[in-house]
Amino acid sequence: MGRKRPCRECGKWFEPNKRAGKRQRSCSREECQQARHRRACSQWHARHPGYDREHRLRERVRREVVVGDALDRDPLAEVVWEAARDAVGLEVAVIVEETGKVLVAWARDAVHAQRTEITRQLGKVLAGGARDEIAVGAGPP
Repeated sequence: MGRKRPCRECGKWFEPNKRAGKRQRSCSREECQQARHRRACSQWHARHPGYDREHRLRERVRREVVVGDALDRDPLAEVVWEAARDAVGLEVAVIVEETGKVLVAWARDAVHAQRTEITRQLGKVLAGGARDEIAVGAGPP
């Protein structure tokens, strides 16, 4: 059992939870927990001042796109470019959009090249005679 201590919110003495031990500063009364929560949220927002603004911007700029095949999906379609232009300006939005197009094209070319190379390597492996010899000898006696 921990030692009793005064609640930081109401000043009444309480016994801390065994799991929390020395870390618990507020009693378990609903009003004290709400006050503790408000203070913790306020401190978090003080440490992260631009979070709300950033979160709202991300919601305006990001679009949910539902497409069946991930390889056929255009990742640039998930961006609401009008909102991006409003947020950062025309020049920056155009540069980011064009850079995105270059990266998407590069990634698709890389995937295609890998697929071609894997198919070529697989053809070499399967071209060996061992498989044919097994197939010839596998018939009924």
